[in-house]
Amino acid sequence: EDARRKPLSNASVMSDLEAQLRSKEKSHIKHRYSDRDSKGESKCTFVCHTFWASQFEAVRRAQFGQNIDSPNEAEKVEDGFIRSLCSASKWDAKGGKSGATFSKTSDSRFVIKYVTRTELQMFLDYCLSYFEYLAKSFFHKLPTALCKIMGAYQIGYHNKVTGKRYMNQ
Repeated sequence: EDARRKPLSNASVMSDLEAQLRSKEKSHIKHRYSDRDSKGESKCTFVCHTFWASQFEAVRRAQFGQNIDSPNEAEKVEDGFIRSLCSASKWDAKGGKSGATFSKTSDSRFVIKYVTRTELQMFLDYCLSYFEYLAKSFFHKLPTALCKIMGAYQIGYHNKVTGKRYMNQ
C-alpha cells in the first residue's frame, strides 16, 4: 500500500467523506477576477471554473489519508494541492496517442493534462460513475490500478487591451 496513504481515522467521518464523494449534487465553482485600470475599467478578466469541487476534494482527502476529523489537517491537504499546482512546467511525456500537452508540478507530485473541450465534456458526463468507482476503491477495498484524477478545471483570461483570449481545460 502507498506509504502516503494512511488509514482514515474515524468511521463516521469516513462515511461522511464517502457520502461527499458519492454526492450527485453539482458542486461547480466559477471564480472571475478582473484587473482594473485607474478609472475602474476592466483591463483583463481571469476565470477559473472548478468542476465537481466537493467530490474532488473528497478524492484528495481519501487519497492522501490525512487526519480528516481535524479541519486543520483537511485544510493542509487542499493547501498542499494548491501549492503544488502553482508551480508547474511543461513535461515532455512520451507514448500517448492523443498528442495532449502535459505539465508536471515542480515538486513532482502531480501531472497536469490539458484536454480539448470535447474530452473535458466527455469526462464531466462520466464523472458520477468515476466517483462511484473511486468510492468502492477507497472505502470498500476494491483494488484498482486506475490513475486518480484530483480535479477538473477550466482556466482562461480575456485581455481587453490587446483583445487576446485564452481558455484551457
